[in-house]
Amino acid sequence: MPRIVRSEIINPKVLTAEQRTALTDALYAVHSEIFDGVDKSAFARYVVESPAQLTSIQVHRNEHDAIVGYFALHVFEREFDGEPVAIFRAEAGSLRAYRGRNVNAPLGLQLGLRYMLQHPGRRVYYLGSLVHPSSYSSFAKFFGEVWPRAAAPTPPALLSLMDDLATSFGLERVVAHNPLLRHVGWRTRETDAERAYWAQCDKPAARFFIEANPGYQQGHGLVTMVQVSFASLLHMARTLGRAQVRKPMQLAFRLMRQTPIGARLARPRIMAYLQQAPLFAHLPTATLQALAAASAIAKHGAGRYLFRQGEPGHDLCLLVRGAAYALATDADGTERIIDQLSTGAVFGEMAVLTGEHRTATVRTASTCTVLRIPRRALLPVLAADTQLHQALWHHFATRRFDELVRHLAPCEGLSQAERREWLAQGVLHELNASDELTLEAPQCLLTLTGVVELGGTAGVRLVQGSAWLELAAPMRLTARSAARVLVLPAVPALAKA
Repeated sequence: MPRIVRSEIINPKVLTAEQRTALTDALYAVHSEIFDGVDKSAFARYVVESPAQLTSIQVHRNEHDAIVGYFALHVFEREFDGEPVAIFRAEAGSLRAYRGRNVNAPLGLQLGLRYMLQHPGRRVYYLGSLVHPSSYSSFAKFFGEVWPRAAAPTPPALLSLMDDLATSFGLERVVAHNPLLRHVGWRTRETDAERAYWAQCDKPAARFFIEANPGYQQGHGLVTMVQVSFASLLHMARTLGRAQVRKPMQLAFRLMRQTPIGARLARPRIMAYLQQAPLFAHLPTATLQALAAASAIAKHGAGRYLFRQGEPGHDLCLLVRGAAYALATDADGTERIIDQLSTGAVFGEMAVLTGEHRTATVRTASTCTVLRIPRRALLPVLAADTQLHQALWHHFATRRFDELVRHLAPCEGLSQAERREWLAQGVLHELNASDELTLEAPQCLLTLTGVVELGGTAGVRLVQGSAWLELAAPMRLTARSAARVLVLPAVPALAKA
């Protein structure tokens, strides 16, 4: 699992101009994988070349010493109503595989406490213009009292201060009548699965943010303020402490679920999830009860690997809640997203149906609840239930189809939705040994399992396992073992244009 192995704190004000430029280049390269909408010069003004009186930048590195995230915290010292006031502001970003670890909060706690001890009696605020529900949710979790919030209207005096501060930092209003919506420009790069997760997220803080800032995907920021005090920092410390305490407790709960008593306690919840899943909802109650008794459920944080490409596969997974990615690992070890999984997605069916090793890696994009159904429990149900059998093989065909054709030159012009539409026009054939099919040109053939013989004017060839062929001439297909093949019409004209 990718992990942060080293973090360093940099004071950019003691660096030379060349060092600041190098730091900007390195951080902007990471930033550009997380956000868009801000060019390098604007990023430098925000992060490295900030006019704040104090700036600390925490840089996170992985086991290869590559930068995978950053957290810049600035302190602006201003005067309001004739009194000195400190305004904390921050920018942060982490690559997908390294999110969900609370790595920035300890530095914020440390610097906030140090500043308050050095300046007793001074009013201190954090002012953000937050561009994503995950950011607002984090602040609500760590500080408790955040403005604005759903529980109470923002006091007029505080609203006026937030308005004045946001304007003083050059943030323009999105609409004249709302002082809390500002043009920021930073847009978080999200997959469709991530957007769907946040759109459906039932966390109160996330729901409030989306309702208060519906244009966040266009780079609109919600002005957010926290009054930093010893009480709020204590709340933050307690939250961090509880997170550390929860880790061994969560491990204990996972171990307990593996015991007979724990499995029985989880069974009603698993049963409910199976009944809600379209793939399983039609099954008789007794069958669902048997599957629930054999299955396990677990909660995983963001950035966790559910399984890796090349590992043996022993279960089918149902994403009860959350968002995840399917990743392919290239020869150089680089991971690239090949599919997006959102709430309700079923995955891992290839290993269940064929017994082959995992053909992709799956990593969580958010906190996920995952139900695992073991192959040994599922195979008898598949043998007895035609609807489930066909649906799962359709899942298999869809993934194998995408896996084989998405990088072929004739198909590169098709989006995933267009490929799926094309696939829906195909006909799946389940063949016994010696069964024959006549294939016309220009059709396409996707072999899924088994061994087939193709004969035509160019001779005879054997095809084993999964393969993709575009037929330029009619052919006769003969199954040499039990086989499954999908016959599709020619590649859509759009892809060849």
